Formats: sequence, C-alpha cells, structure tokens
Amino acid sequence: MPYPNDLLEQARHLANREPKRPKQASLRRAVSTAYYALFQLLGIELARNWKRTGDRSTLARMLEHGTMANVCSNKSKDLSKHFSQNPPPPQNHALTVLRHIKTIAETFVQMYQQRQIADYNNARKWGRTDVLQKIDTVEVAFQSWLAIRDEDEAQSFLVTLLLKERKF
Repeated sequence: MPYPNDLLEQARHLANREPKRPKQASLRRAVSTAYYALFQLLGIELARNWKRTGDRSTLARMLEHGTMANVCSNKSKDLSKHFSQNPPPPQNHALTVLRHIKTIAETFVQMYQQRQIADYNNARKWGRTDVLQKIDTVEVAFQSWLAIRDEDEAQSFLVTLLLKERKF
C-alpha cells in the first residue's frame, strides 16, 4: 500500500508545512489528501483481489465517492443497530472484525464530508489541531484495515463499495 501511505504522509506534511501560521490552502489540501488516502486504500485493496492483474486499475476506477459514502453510511448504521440489539460476548473475533469495519466506514463518511467542505466551502477556517486529528482518524482506519484485510467479512465489505442504490 505504498501509494495510500504516501498520501497519508503527504497530508501530515501539508498540515505541518508552515510551522507558525499554517496557510488555509495547506490545511485544506491536507484534509482532502487524507480523504483520498483512505479512498485509494480501499480501491487498491478491492482491486488486489481481482484475478486479472491488467484490469485491476480499471476495477479500482469504478469506485464512486458518493456511492462509497452512502454504502459506508448504511453499513455504519446497520452495525450500530446490530451492536445495540445483539450484545455479543467480549473477545469475540467476529465482533472485532465488525468493529474495525465500522471504524473504517464511519471514517470514510466523515472524511468524505470534510473533504467536500475543504474543497468547496471557502467560508470555513481550518485549524492545524483539527486537521491533524482528522489525519489521525484516517490513520486509525488504515490500522483497522490492516488488522482485518484478509477476513471474509472485510472482503465482502469491499465488494459492496461498488454497489449503487437501485431505484424502483
């Protein structure tokens, strides 16, 4: 995952670029770059399972930001409901996997919204501390993904990121 990790590192660099008074442009780009790090991570992870290596980049390009945000929002809500209705025993491996997926899904939705604000809302003033906290949140999502990336439930989650909502 060098590319997503590089983006995350770049986001942190941008947030810390000006030591005394950070420029809004640097902070905004840091938020946007942190979001894209997570977006790229999920895209690369989805594509790495595709048997035909030559088609992997095409598959990753099929992901749509809004669709992914909707899927992640729904997944997070479903998991919250599941956790509240079915309190599982502690130290349950399946529960741990689902908690990591919830972390990833929630972070994706939050960062998608924050990226929209950073890129399109010039009235919002950003602070370095807030931006660094957002980058840290994405880093936690990266760690969650690394902990579960080979689990069946995690792989199924990736596939759902391609699904568009059907209107009947």
